Amino acid sequence: MKILSLHCDYITFKPVQKALKKPEELSEEQKKEHTIKEVLVIFTAVEKTDSIAIIPSYLDNIKEIAKQVKAKNIVLYPYAHLSSNLSSPEIGESVLKEAEKELKKDKSFNVTRAPFGYYKEFELKCKGHPLAELSRELHVEAGKAKVEEKYDIKQLLRQISKTKLDTSKLKENDHRILGQKLDLFSFNEVAPGMVFWHNNGLVIYDELIKFWQEEHRKENYQILKTPQIMDSKLWKVSGHWEKYKENNFITKYEGRDFLVKPMNCPGGMMVFKNSPKSYKDLPVKAGELGVVHRTELSGVLAGLFRVIQFTQDDAHIFCVNKEQVKEEIIGVVKIINRFYKKFSLEFDHVELSTRPEKRIGSDEIWNMAESILENVLKELKIKYKVNPGDGAFYGPKIDFHVKDSQGRTWQLSTIQLDFAMPERFELEYTDKDNSKKRPIMLHRVIYGSLERFIGVLLEHLNGNLPTWLSPIQVRVLSFTDRNIKAAEKVVKALKEAGVRVDADLNPDTINEKVRNAELIKIPYIITIGDKEEEKDTIALKERGMDKKPVFGVKLDDFIKKIKEEIEKRL
Repeated sequence: MKILSLHCDYITFKPVQKALKKPEELSEEQKKEHTIKEVLVIFTAVEKTDSIAIIPSYLDNIKEIAKQVKAKNIVLYPYAHLSSNLSSPEIGESVLKEAEKELKKDKSFNVTRAPFGYYKEFELKCKGHPLAELSRELHVEAGKAKVEEKYDIKQLLRQISKTKLDTSKLKENDHRILGQKLDLFSFNEVAPGMVFWHNNGLVIYDELIKFWQEEHRKENYQILKTPQIMDSKLWKVSGHWEKYKENNFITKYEGRDFLVKPMNCPGGMMVFKNSPKSYKDLPVKAGELGVVHRTELSGVLAGLFRVIQFTQDDAHIFCVNKEQVKEEIIGVVKIINRFYKKFSLEFDHVELSTRPEKRIGSDEIWNMAESILENVLKELKIKYKVNPGDGAFYGPKIDFHVKDSQGRTWQLSTIQLDFAMPERFELEYTDKDNSKKRPIMLHRVIYGSLERFIGVLLEHLNGNLPTWLSPIQVRVLSFTDRNIKAAEKVVKALKEAGVRVDADLNPDTINEKVRNAELIKIPYIITIGDKEEEKDTIALKERGMDKKPVFGVKLDDFIKKIKEEIEKRL
């Protein structure tokens, strides 16, 4: 059997004349023109090797495709043109009639069968997504159906070609426009809501991670990495399976349900449980830059700001008592302020998010947790507003909101206080009197979603990243072809000094070369002309159309200056 499945906006068909001497008899209703909308059309050719035994495989394939494209209406359409090895008309008709009968037993589908043995006129409009057109071959071997799926490779390539960015409604400094202009990242429908990081964008991503790791090691955090996919048992213990199952990606392995992790917390708790802990070991501070996945409706995806796959800079702090919790919360606030000062970002407002309707833990525990967070905010004299019901299902939180360049606010940093998870996971440490106690747990993030943070930062700075974060820190230009070798020597010296540098040695005018470098916002532009080559100096221009070049600069002096700028992350 060969089938061609088309997911269509509609199909209209009508029998015109007999194609066989003895076609099936039609009722007056079957002779009329039929139009079915939002439909999966299964063009079917029953072949000589087929029999009634092919029907289970046929129906399994139809149901699988219908589920993938979310189709409720199905048309079984006999279509002899798919094969040159057709079965007898009697077998073909009986297979399709029996398949229709069986498929109609599944009340989740509305099933229509086009008449068998007639020439029919038809019109359809096929949808444009990657699963809209699929062809398959079905065989029955030793009583088992085997499926061979065939694809039109060129058609698939057209469907997964580069996704175009509609800039008509975007402001000039929108991070999606900057990402395209600076060759940082792209998006494609083959992975909705997931970032394709280009080389330049990955430099920014990696530098932010490096900074995060250095700062956290200074504060005595352990850095972890936990698995991407974990057994559903873990998520049932944590409560995520019951509350968020429909918003996560589920897969199977050897008959077991696994979840693509939507957050890092349960993995961190498994690490904590892996070895005995004493009160002397606490606080245990463990951080993880974990890649997580959460399903989102395609209509709400928005560049780096709203994605399906993102990097969460989680850390979990396990404490012995409320006093230690308070001390650690104050320490986290200091880290948050230090980070955001580095990027010249200011918080628009701070929220205390309290217990949601769906939660775990007793009211007594929630009262205590909310009181601890509120008291710390008051002690630190941080202005805040209460956001009722927006806490995590396991505890209240302090959320730090940053306003972007377009006046929108985004929750980036957060501190969450959790008495419930240690209880559910039976975490414990040995206290001074050798008794077993439950730790109190803090969840906290600094960047939040690293992708969202990069988007906010790009727009805030209009792409003018500080030198330490810039993908290309220096571009060297040759004034004429005579100066190419001297320019190459400068490039080599900068590379040896650890500077990210490239060169424009093309035969364009120097003004064109400078303009090209300015367009991609490179912090420093060096020009080598005859005078520079003769005097063993460089002409140096800082980023900005209003900045004038400085002549007679010694290369060694510039290298010393830029290395200090990079090392100190100025």
